[in-house]
Amino acid sequence: MNQKLITLVVAIFLVCTLAVTPTSAKVVFADVATTDATSEEIQYLISLGAIKGYQENGKTYYKPNMSVTRAQAAKMAVIAAGKSPLKVSKSSYSDVLVGTEQSTYIERAKQLGLFSAKSGKFSPNAPLSREEMSHVLAVAFNLNVNDYKDLAIVFPDVTTSNTYASYIKAIYYNGITKGNDGKYMPKSSVTRAQFASFIARAKSDEYRLALPDQLDAVDVTQVIGLVSVTTDGLNVRTGPNTSSKVIGRVNTGGKLSVYAVEGNWLKVSYQGYYGYISKSYAKFLEQDGNAIGPSIKAVTASATLNLYYKPTSSSKKITQISAGAALSVYKEIGGYYLTTVDGVPGYIVKESTTVVGGSVVEPPKTDVDDHPIATTNTIGKVTVTGLNMRQTASGSSKTIKKLSKGSVIAVHSINGYWAKVTAGKDTGYVHKSYIKLMNEKGSAVKDRIIILDPGHGGKDPGAVNSGHTEKAIVLKVSNLVKQKLEADGAKVHMTRTGDTYPSLQERVKYTQDKFGEIYVSLHVNAATSSSAKGTETYYSITTGDQYEEDKKLATYINTEIVNNANMKNRGVKEAQYYVTRNMIIPSVLVELGFISNAEDRKKLVDDKYVEIYAQSIYNGIVDYYKK
Repeated sequence: MNQKLITLVVAIFLVCTLAVTPTSAKVVFADVATTDATSEEIQYLISLGAIKGYQENGKTYYKPNMSVTRAQAAKMAVIAAGKSPLKVSKSSYSDVLVGTEQSTYIERAKQLGLFSAKSGKFSPNAPLSREEMSHVLAVAFNLNVNDYKDLAIVFPDVTTSNTYASYIKAIYYNGITKGNDGKYMPKSSVTRAQFASFIARAKSDEYRLALPDQLDAVDVTQVIGLVSVTTDGLNVRTGPNTSSKVIGRVNTGGKLSVYAVEGNWLKVSYQGYYGYISKSYAKFLEQDGNAIGPSIKAVTASATLNLYYKPTSSSKKITQISAGAALSVYKEIGGYYLTTVDGVPGYIVKESTTVVGGSVVEPPKTDVDDHPIATTNTIGKVTVTGLNMRQTASGSSKTIKKLSKGSVIAVHSINGYWAKVTAGKDTGYVHKSYIKLMNEKGSAVKDRIIILDPGHGGKDPGAVNSGHTEKAIVLKVSNLVKQKLEADGAKVHMTRTGDTYPSLQERVKYTQDKFGEIYVSLHVNAATSSSAKGTETYYSITTGDQYEEDKKLATYINTEIVNNANMKNRGVKEAQYYVTRNMIIPSVLVELGFISNAEDRKKLVDDKYVEIYAQSIYNGIVDYYKK
């Protein structure tokens, strides 16, 4: 064979070799668009040889929504981790046939310790759960779970007693998972698309999520106060804002040490780590845990004074007080006075003050706007137990009395989030989020501030089928609901009015900035099974008995849609969706119907039914305010 022919043969051989080498082969799937969120990760795992598709009717499918089995997970993890299959003469499991390809990967996975031991069976065809997935990834990619054992579990549905808790923390703090709408859902199965993302993130930093903040351990020497929580289900967050992650919840009477006051937030210790709670839902106590009693005298500072955490100059200094400042005194202990500065209690040296007579009431800080909304013929029904009625419109103002759940009070005016009310012989202020505002005359929704949230939008189309998108359907319905409510005098705000994409955090903040009184988020459902159909409405349980109002609103709206649009009733359900669990006002998420079901889809895109959906939501909101 001459030299030219040899060169040609070698060249052809190299070309053919490259054509089948996994690292250069990009597979086009009929069910995965290049714009899909997991498209790059899927192609990355194909390049590793860890996954492949299904050939059906001349097309290649990835089947992204199909659950990953334990056997498939074993193969994908072993290959992605750079390990080879293992042949054995006798199977380690009674339900795995020795000599098969499946057996070789399962045996290697067993040797590597990727799966928790089962009683003689591997259950190769069983779906892989999300908690099992955390163990597989942590072990396969050598994550040292002990490095994260002392960090907080940020998912409310994962307890410290969960066998997989340390593995879940390891993949969370390594940017491999962020959960789903704030929850981890440990028992849920993992889809092929999800597992591709998880494997790619574990294998390559390129695909990692932004690493979450690791909570700082508390320095107990820096405590400046002690508070008692005044509401059930108070969120403890990683930062001083409502968009920060919730790391736990505390109920009424729970005591937390305070390390700083940052605006309307208190920096506290929670399970050994720093967190933040809203100052409005906590009251300061004496450092020994007792309630602060009535003022016994008033003094002025003779010079610049230090405010100490305890009645000793060796204690933590909280702040400085300017000479001449007027202070109320609540107790005298060994040459020190107990006083408060900006609501924070502490001790000052008695000898550095001058007694001026009776008590001094600190001027409260207001957190309302300058344009009160006048209201007439309006009553408020208290929706929580022990609602504080205060002297002024401020969470730090003195409590006049506590109102019981179900109490009816007269409402004189509303200023931002504060309502001036009369209960019995007393007039004061309450936070309007904890009263249901009801008009005694005229339209039930007149002057009510209602937030409509058309889901998705912009870069996120939501569910898609037959050329129709969720984002377009819900915007159309929302606009009609807005028109109907405004015609009755309601003040309606929409989180989006066009094809834009507000983040979940932005939707919550928008509602707060508009002083919303109820929040309704509209969505369209989808499922892998085309037989799934019907309407369902969700609410969250986050703030004690307040959730009962959410459930009532959800029930009124769901019932109207089901009856008027002749939809299958999938019921009113509880779920921890971000936008509903981060609101302190009645908030619901409505799934109008399934775009993946032909019967529901026909209604969702029909103008006649769009009108019916809108009228039904309007009716449900009016019913809520009437009853």
